Amino acid sequence: MFFVRFSYFISALCCCMMAVLWWFGVAGVVSIDPKHTRRFFYDTGSKEMSMELKRNIVVPQASTLKPGDYREFLTTAYGQLQRMPHYLTTGEDINVLELAHLVPDVPETVIAIYLGINDAVCNKGLVSPFLIRHGHHTVFALDPAVWSGGTSVPPGTIDARLLLNDFEPPNATWPRAWTYVMIEDSKRTVESLWGERGYIDTIPAKFEDFTMLSDPQRSRLCVFVDEHVFDHPVNAARAYLKPARDRGQKQASSFLIPAGLEGETQGLVPLILNRGEKLYIARTDFGAAEHCWSNLHPESEELAVVNENSAVPLNLVINKPSVSGQYAAGLVPVAGSADMTTDWFFRGLRVSRSPILQGSIKG
Repeated sequence: MFFVRFSYFISALCCCMMAVLWWFGVAGVVSIDPKHTRRFFYDTGSKEMSMELKRNIVVPQASTLKPGDYREFLTTAYGQLQRMPHYLTTGEDINVLELAHLVPDVPETVIAIYLGINDAVCNKGLVSPFLIRHGHHTVFALDPAVWSGGTSVPPGTIDARLLLNDFEPPNATWPRAWTYVMIEDSKRTVESLWGERGYIDTIPAKFEDFTMLSDPQRSRLCVFVDEHVFDHPVNAARAYLKPARDRGQKQASSFLIPAGLEGETQGLVPLILNRGEKLYIARTDFGAAEHCWSNLHPESEELAVVNENSAVPLNLVINKPSVSGQYAAGLVPVAGSADMTTDWFFRGLRVSRSPILQGSIKG
């Protein structure tokens, strides 16, 4: 009888210990606020000697996190990326990763990026508890003598500098004095701006293809996206997106939205991708397909890795008018994703886009 009771005691004790481990593991995923930061209970496969940062982390002024919190997140992200066969070749240590904190007063908006290539095409490995709502807008450069910017812009457009902190032209050959606008009114087309007086050139926004690389049983991630992306032929050919949308509709409410970002997913379609499933972030009218994701779920055991392949739409590049001679001298065409020019954020004036730790390739 003693042994029976003793075995019950041991079983109960084990269950309690498992519950405690589960709690600490999940707490580490759901929030990286210093009050809740915990080590993940799995082997990242990383070597301690590769975890030494060669540059200092620049903590944003509004952040409540400490350098050690950022280092812990980056170490965890590095371990997750290291599991994937197409990232982090021999000799690439933690210093290859870029670290950013998009909304500094919201801890969960940190993001680690492995940038494989940033040229005509771009490849990234992304790790973030909560990717904030954003889109990629095609930008049009205009002669400031015709449109001076601010409220002086073509009808149906908005000055990009009014929407974004840290707006930058795509490279140093594009004068800062030019006026840069994005389409605001959906009735305004790309083609109509090509015929606008004062038009100089177009900076095409990238289309992205996301792939879920992690096991959704270990890391639950819900993408929220503009419903127009499902009209694109690429997504229309992906039969698995219908059940992914069904899963999203049923389970979206169980994903957490960080405090201070309420309304971030409003009006977007939720979907949950299985490992290997893809979602093309693109609209047939070249408009900005708004999207975000939450990796914050009570049942998540670890952070997810999402692969991004992106490129500017070739038909937009081919069809845009040639730059007039008076502007063309010395102008270097846009290469890479030009994110600092074309990104749009739902809370743009709260966003800090400059990396707090630069990786080996500038993104």
